[in-house]
Amino acid sequence: MCYHNSVMTPIEYIYYMLYRLHRRQGTARQKRLCGRTISVGNLSLGGTGKTPLVINISRESIRRGFSTCILTRGYKSKTDESMIVSRGEGPLVSWQECGDEAYLMASRIRGAWVVKDSNRYRGGLIAGEKDVYILDDGFQHWRLYRDIDIVVIDTSRPSYNDRLLPLGRLREPFEEIKRADLIVLNRAENRMPHLEDIVRRYNKDAPIFYSEIEPVSLADIRGKQEDISVLKGKRVVIFSGIGNPKQFRDSFYLLNANVVETIEFRDHFVYDEKDIEKITGIAFKKKADMIITTEKDIIKLHNYIEWFNDIPLFAMRIKLEIREKKFYDILFQGIKSNKIKKE
Repeated sequence: MCYHNSVMTPIEYIYYMLYRLHRRQGTARQKRLCGRTISVGNLSLGGTGKTPLVINISRESIRRGFSTCILTRGYKSKTDESMIVSRGEGPLVSWQECGDEAYLMASRIRGAWVVKDSNRYRGGLIAGEKDVYILDDGFQHWRLYRDIDIVVIDTSRPSYNDRLLPLGRLREPFEEIKRADLIVLNRAENRMPHLEDIVRRYNKDAPIFYSEIEPVSLADIRGKQEDISVLKGKRVVIFSGIGNPKQFRDSFYLLNANVVETIEFRDHFVYDEKDIEKITGIAFKKKADMIITTEKDIIKLHNYIEWFNDIPLFAMRIKLEIREKKFYDILFQGIKSNKIKKE
């Protein structure tokens, strides 16, 4: 069960029994793709850094000469139909059709296919034979066999003491981290022995790595790039519709920006004209120099480009850096041998 909250409430127990039924049915029908399958997932709802890690692994896979395909659910997409989002040369469909995260991955990665399908096995068949399939948010996708399961934990809210849905954010009990082959503790400035000890109660063997999310540049709504240092001393209005807005907020203080207003929407939020009017109105009122959002949000705002002629809109571009450089060697040696080297 959960680490401290081991006694379930009745509603958590109902959720847990449904989870077990879903898992049993999925694993009973589990299928395997022809190539190696890497899953990047987590135990809880909300942003933990999965998408930047999927992007990194995809690029490293391509660099090592593997034909690569990302399989994604396409959360909040317009249709549940199977869809080829990219054949490696950018998005082939709109963000509305495939979902914001699938569109972002297709925009950021050259050389890898991106396929949207709630049935990831079917999506892999549509992509055809590939060396490596990367399963986005796949830790609870039971129907597809994975050669390697990577679990990402957000150290700013690690969830080991959280409740199961619907009372908390846990999709499954924290003890299920025992299934992970590799564990990434994200947004960690320093080593966290306490969290490592908790993880080791349930998983004694999986290598543990640390990663950080770093702002690298700004890109305006027309695609023009700016150095991240231009934020220093600027009056900025920031807004986002992401799973963990706190980390987005905190990055501006480290960059010495003067944040005059913060506006937060729910994850995967779809903006309309009233929302844009609200954002730009606040920016004028606060005499902002710039409006900053996330990469996932800005792709949904190109129909409103004229609203940002006076106060420019930028997306903060980020990258995920894994502190231990051997991570990718261990991962790709693991997919060749079908065994992660335990250290």
